[in-house]
Amino acid sequence: MLTAAALVVLVGWVVLFGATLGHVLDRIDRRRIGRVAAQVHVTDAVHAALGAIVSPTVAKHHGQPWTVTMSLAPRDFANAGFLAEIAHDTLGRAPQGVQIVFIPRAGR
Repeated sequence: MLTAAALVVLVGWVVLFGATLGHVLDRIDRRRIGRVAAQVHVTDAVHAALGAIVSPTVAKHHGQPWTVTMSLAPRDFANAGFLAEIAHDTLGRAPQGVQIVFIPRAGR
């Protein structure tokens, strides 16, 4: 009887570990999918408004605001304010806000 109880406890722990691992991996995957969706949304909004002048990347860390990074050539600096407005309007519904980073890119 003691062997059966030990087997039930062991199987219970394995099932609990598997379920917890599945839940954690699902949350990680959902966060990644949300980040990719946000990046596509910002990229589509920028390309619709100004064309393909930048390719923004979007990152999100737990408890931090969305971070949108765009590299601009010197000739595109005049559009930085408009790009920031587009990114903010696209992701502005986030409770933590949006952080926008511009990185200089060598001109062509």
